[in-house]
Amino acid sequence: MRILFNNIGKTKNYLENVELLYSNYELFRQKHFSKLCLGLLEPIFPSSKLFLTHSATGALEMIALMLDLEKGDEIIMPSFTFVSTANAFVSKGAHAVFVDIEPNSLNIDLDKIEAAITPRTKAIIAVHYAGHACDLNRLKEICQKHNIFLIEDAAMSFGNKYQGQSLGSVGDFGVISFDITKQISAVQGGLLIVNNTKFKERAGNIYHIGTNRDAFMEGSAPYYEWVDVGSKFQINELNAVALYDQLGQYETILAHRNRLSLLYFRQLNSLAIEGKFNLIHEQFLDENYHEFYILLHSENERKQLSAFLLQKGIESMFHYIPLHTSLKGKSFGTMQLANTSKISETLLRLPLHTEMDVEEVMYITKHIKAFFNE
Repeated sequence: MRILFNNIGKTKNYLENVELLYSNYELFRQKHFSKLCLGLLEPIFPSSKLFLTHSATGALEMIALMLDLEKGDEIIMPSFTFVSTANAFVSKGAHAVFVDIEPNSLNIDLDKIEAAITPRTKAIIAVHYAGHACDLNRLKEICQKHNIFLIEDAAMSFGNKYQGQSLGSVGDFGVISFDITKQISAVQGGLLIVNNTKFKERAGNIYHIGTNRDAFMEGSAPYYEWVDVGSKFQINELNAVALYDQLGQYETILAHRNRLSLLYFRQLNSLAIEGKFNLIHEQFLDENYHEFYILLHSENERKQLSAFLLQKGIESMFHYIPLHTSLKGKSFGTMQLANTSKISETLLRLPLHTEMDVEEVMYITKHIKAFFNE
């Protein structure tokens, strides 16, 4: 048996919809499938302005443009995240300020944020690791107290909520990833979620390559012209076709992934109780869609288990090299982030994707049990 770490979910109507798209050039011009996707997304984010982008990276870059960053402005973020979280803002001259994560949720440690705030702080980025929500009420209070923006990097979080609100819809801005590695995929795509009404019009201008296309199409502007900075952030219409097919069945996809996650937990919990490793905290299991991870005792043990599983045909992956320890990250200063470093060394992600079934989870957990009982 060979079990891939990730796999793109089989679509039901993709080829049929591609044929439809190519049958009529007007459908391309009208962004037919992008509009259909937005129609499915708007009820999930009912109070937000939504923009389908070519990636979550692109969505973060749009936010960076809206903030009018100046050289030396500071953005607070966890170091345990993908490079796009930092790059979008650093590329505009901002200074990345890394804060440690707390060991239960693997999210930014809220107790350490205020000590990192200075008069140059422009925003805090809350990365909802694995789709597990940060304490957004407390984060909003901190941001309001210091008059700074709250950005939700909810790249891994489609389908996850915080007190009934979809992640990405609580802060001033949010982003979702529809990359091939995510639970709902366009193969490559993203979503910008604008919640701060002050920025909704400008976001449209930036999205349309710096033009007032939205105002012109609505009839409120006499000309279609260049009015702001911007770029080609729109999703490719072929990617929108793939996304539309997955959004149409997203509840079924998420439910299936969650069942597999719960099965992992039930099968491995006895080993966790024995102290062999740590599991995702049980409080996150009801909405655990993106990944299932275990935390080993050392980097060496993680590598040994990963190699053992690979011999059995099972792909497993570690996650991020902390940004603060990377070549570029060190340019923002030397720091010790103990939890971030420990999690990076010991976290191992197990296969979790739409094409998996119960038998494969049982096969994987059988071999994990064998590794620890040998």
